[in-house]
Amino acid sequence: MARDDVARVWSINSQQQRTVTQQTVFNGQQNVDARERGGGEESRGTNVEAWRKFCRSAPKLNADFVNSLSNITTMAALPTMRQLGCLRTLLKTQEAVQPQIGRRFISSIYSQRPERVPLPPNLPKQFLSQLPERMQPENGPKPVKVYPPPPSARLACKDPVASVTDSQMTVLDPKGDRKALFDYRRNARSVKPGDIVRVTFKNGDPFNGVVLSIKLRGIDTSVLLRNELTRVGVEMSVKIFNPNIQSVEIVQRAMRKPRRARLFYMRSRKHDRRSVENVVAAYIRQKRAFLGGNKR
Repeated sequence: MARDDVARVWSINSQQQRTVTQQTVFNGQQNVDARERGGGEESRGTNVEAWRKFCRSAPKLNADFVNSLSNITTMAALPTMRQLGCLRTLLKTQEAVQPQIGRRFISSIYSQRPERVPLPPNLPKQFLSQLPERMQPENGPKPVKVYPPPPSARLACKDPVASVTDSQMTVLDPKGDRKALFDYRRNARSVKPGDIVRVTFKNGDPFNGVVLSIKLRGIDTSVLLRNELTRVGVEMSVKIFNPNIQSVEIVQRAMRKPRRARLFYMRSRKHDRRSVENVVAAYIRQKRAFLGGNKR
């Protein structure tokens, strides 16, 4: 608070105290006059002179006297005392009370639960009947039966995906010939990118094409073939372990070993192999001549 504000509040407080003192003296003078109204003129004049002397000394009264006057019940009802009381409540220094609601207590010491004290032996039944039901000896804590965990399937089968793949491979490729035919990384006589392959299905027409890429994904191993039908480039991804596939034949090997494992550049017009139907037709004629007859 600034120095001017403090002086202003002090002057207002002093003026209110002076007004209260004068009002108190005036009321007291009226009460004394009413009491001694029945007396003579001498007593009335003496009392008036005494009150005048008291009024002259009223501004010089100390603050303790004014505070004692504010505690009187009759003076508390005066309008001037109400203002003084409100001002005094503002000037009081309020004690700082620390809030208890927002406190949080954290305890890092773990207190163990106390053990249950057993009942004394040979206790008469009339005493047992007075105990609550939860404290009866027959209603005490019973041991909880702990069941062993069920056998883990992970211990029985550590790699379920590999076991399922092996079980399917024994059904789809029991001898492993088709797997070795496309395992170009380990088998030198396997199908390689750039070869011309003929795939025959159990139902439907066979498909001939140049091998663009081979994806070795276990049971999902596939090969991408490209051919030209009616002057339109056609590609077909064939799952080699598909049960619908009857046979896979290598019609012609690549003229030279390609430098890439994915021959996607053959899709461009400059490197496109075009149709391979003439090469496959020559292969079928040689096969028929070698086998003899009209067998495919």
